[in-house]
Amino acid sequence: MGTTIVASFPWGRYHATPWGRNVNEGVVEWPPSPWRLARALVAAWKVRVPEFEEADVLEALDLLCDPPDYLLPPFTTGHSRHYLPDTQHRLGVGGNTDKVLDAFVVTERDGLVAMRWERTLRPEQRRTLSTLLDRVSYLGRAESVCDMRLGEESEDFPELLCTPSGPDEGEGVELLVPERPLTVAALTARTVDLRQRRLRYPPGTRLVTYRRPEPPTTRGSATHRAVRTVEAVRWTITTPARPSVRAAVAMADAVRQAAMSRFGRLNDGQVSPVLAGKDRAGTPLRDHRHAHYLALDLDGDGLLDTLVCWAPGGLGGAEIAALARIDGLAGRSFARDFRPCRLGLEAVGAVEAVIPEVVGPSDRWRSHTPFAPPRHGRRNRPWDAHVKAEVVRELTYRGLPQPVEAAVEPGEWLAFRRHRLTERLADGRRAIGVTLRFDRPVAGPIVLGALSHFGLGVFLPMH
Repeated sequence: MGTTIVASFPWGRYHATPWGRNVNEGVVEWPPSPWRLARALVAAWKVRVPEFEEADVLEALDLLCDPPDYLLPPFTTGHSRHYLPDTQHRLGVGGNTDKVLDAFVVTERDGLVAMRWERTLRPEQRRTLSTLLDRVSYLGRAESVCDMRLGEESEDFPELLCTPSGPDEGEGVELLVPERPLTVAALTARTVDLRQRRLRYPPGTRLVTYRRPEPPTTRGSATHRAVRTVEAVRWTITTPARPSVRAAVAMADAVRQAAMSRFGRLNDGQVSPVLAGKDRAGTPLRDHRHAHYLALDLDGDGLLDTLVCWAPGGLGGAEIAALARIDGLAGRSFARDFRPCRLGLEAVGAVEAVIPEVVGPSDRWRSHTPFAPPRHGRRNRPWDAHVKAEVVRELTYRGLPQPVEAAVEPGEWLAFRRHRLTERLADGRRAIGVTLRFDRPVAGPIVLGALSHFGLGVFLPMH
């Protein structure tokens, strides 16, 4: 049966500099080396699934110590040049600029790269490896957004074969392969530490020469594949003092402002209806297919750690380009809610891949941020009954099933910000926490009520 790892690059570009080479040499490590993949999987383990045992992870990654055969899609190479101010710029002295090359491989969008081994893994090893692959969001530099998974035996793969023992045709390329026994210390070694030890290559690795086939020269020869819709973009929040989850609406509103500003700069002042939630005439969109900006506390410590832009109707290339350029939030309008912070792009793609923590599925869901009914209740109707009726109406409006039970959950929900940055404090909405129970597992995201596009009314699955 063997084992196959499949990687695809939704943006059609792969950026990575080989070990021992300078970035300005303009060389790209293609195909991706087993050593690079092993380090990416260790990073995914440490950050995304730290509950995995070290022995189980290393046992699954032992597969990468054997050089694989590669099946590559049609590709070409390119580069861009960037001229940056040198160190004299900080002193206010006019100086020279430093040129930096950004070399990359270009493939068809979602073109598949397959890595094949004759070795068959045990079921528990496949499960571990499959989970780690699913948690990798990029390979190489952060611009190389990718999806990774285990391949199926009956799956069709590209035809360009790249092997260590191939024919003399094609270009010879050296790829770094880990050696046994694998150790976490070797896989997490920092480049700066290796340079201090005057090492060109990390200990515990070896170079394997591959014969890489020449890419096709004719245009239009690549097979056109259906491109999966991009629905979500995710950032991690980096700051010495992360804001409270109660500031979710303020942070979500700030991300929306940043997204609209970036889009306008890149598109001659135009406005994106998807990002703004309004059509070109300024009329608000009503179908909830446009962008939802969510600020989340996914580790449960009461502090925001993740930001998401989720558009159920999909994000276009112009919107993705604008969102990918957001690297921080700074300004005076939100100074009372949170401090300026850096944002790191984590993932771009289908919502279930980008924010699985919010998708489920599950038959029980609980408020992460309070639910604010979009309509006023009747005077003679109890508040709890009004909340439950509004939750059911909102679920139906979004095409979700009615719950078996909708229970109001007590808590300090009124301590949350319940108005946008441009609204007055008096506009704060009455809101409450809610627990939902369905008769079968339901997939999210579930975001309901007033300001649902600004981080209010977010529900998380209960496990």
